[in-house]
Formats: sequence, C-alpha cells, structure tokens
Amino acid sequence: MPRDITAMVLPATGADTRLTRGLDGFAQTLGHARLRECVQRQGVSFPDVPPPAYIGWSDLPDLEFIGRHGLTLNVPVPQADSPVPAGRKDPEAQRRCEQDARVVAKEFKDLYGPLQSQWWPEVSAVRDDPRSREALRGLPGCLDRYGIHVDGQEGFFALVDRTVQGIEDSAGAARADRGLGAAYSVCMAPVEAVREPLLVRRRTAFQASHRDEIAALRRTLPSRIREFERRYGVTFAQPVP
Repeated sequence: MPRDITAMVLPATGADTRLTRGLDGFAQTLGHARLRECVQRQGVSFPDVPPPAYIGWSDLPDLEFIGRHGLTLNVPVPQADSPVPAGRKDPEAQRRCEQDARVVAKEFKDLYGPLQSQWWPEVSAVRDDPRSREALRGLPGCLDRYGIHVDGQEGFFALVDRTVQGIEDSAGAARADRGLGAAYSVCMAPVEAVREPLLVRRRTAFQASHRDEIAALRRTLPSRIREFERRYGVTFAQPVP
C-alpha cells in the first residue's frame, strides 16, 4: 500500500494502473469471499461465476506488462481460500448469495468510485487531444516493421482478437498474444510519451479542485482496506509485470 493513494485512485500512467487494477481486483475478491461464505452457510453449490481478475484499460496501457504478457491475458487475483464443498442445487439461494456478494463489492467500491468516476473523463479528454491523435498516427507504420498490417489502433485490437480466438491450442494462442503485445508495447511507447505528461498535468489540476475529497480518501482508504482484509480473510494485491 503506497503512502499516498492518489495515483492508485487517479491513475495517469500505465504503471499507476497496477494499483488501480488492484483496487478493482480487491472489490471482486471481497465479493467472491462473501459469495463463498454464503454458499457454504446455505449448503448450496457454488454458482458459475468468473473468478476475480485484473482487467486493464486501453486508454492507460501498462506497456511493460503488455510487452511481457500480451493483451488478452486476464490475470487472476491471488486467492487463498480452500475449495468450497459440493452442495445442493438451489438457484434461488445461489441468486441471493450472488446479490449479497455484489452488495459487499459495491460497499468497497463506493469508498473511491465516486471520485474516480470524475477522473475518467479527464483520461478520455487526453485520448481525444489533438496531440495524442497525432502521436497515434505513427502506430500503423511502426507495427508494419513487425509484419503487423493494420490501419490504426482499433484495427490492431480487432486483429489481436481474431488471432487469439482463431488458435485452438491455448499455448499457441498465448504465444501469438505475447508476440503482438511485444510489438504493441514498443510502438505505443512514443504515444504514451506524449499522453502521460498531459495526464499528469490534468491530475495536478484535478487534485487542486478536489483537495478535500482526496484528503479524506488518504485518511480513510488504507485503513478501510485493512478492515476488509480482516473481515473477509483476504489480502490486497496488484498485478506485476
């Protein structure tokens, strides 16, 4: 846990998003822990829900991570829980447990979500800034040098999806994804070199205009994370390259 949680709640760089993804992953983990607790107490089988995972954002790409792992890998959040014993099928009880889990996850996200939701439009504004768009025009030419022929970022993402989904062998799909990610991380570096300073300046202005809200989060969020850790027997974590 950093001493200053500002960058965690208001990410301005790809590296910042590791802790931001940690926050969202922690919210998922809390919900998952509550769900396990509920189904065990009710004696019902565990519903078919995806496990907690760290999800990235294309507007704030963690290029170091993408360069090593590719673009489609959803990294699972570490879980220390033991397997849930098999229980009876009871769709209604399972739905109640899922709703209970969503309430817990929302309780945590409501600590920082309202302020963070005001930050995302600032990120979008930098994405649409003429300077960012001009830098992004160099992406296709750079990717061409790696034998990747697309007309822009959206075309690249579509190519990644087609490529990964078109390979039945999971190991082969992962290798292809990593190869595309390695090229993307190199070719997006000049774009991020333009966008990151713009975002950092916007965050400085945002901090000044939301000084009291940020100060309150600095005082309360770390202790609330520790409180949730103790309550549900989980640990805050973040993805690392």
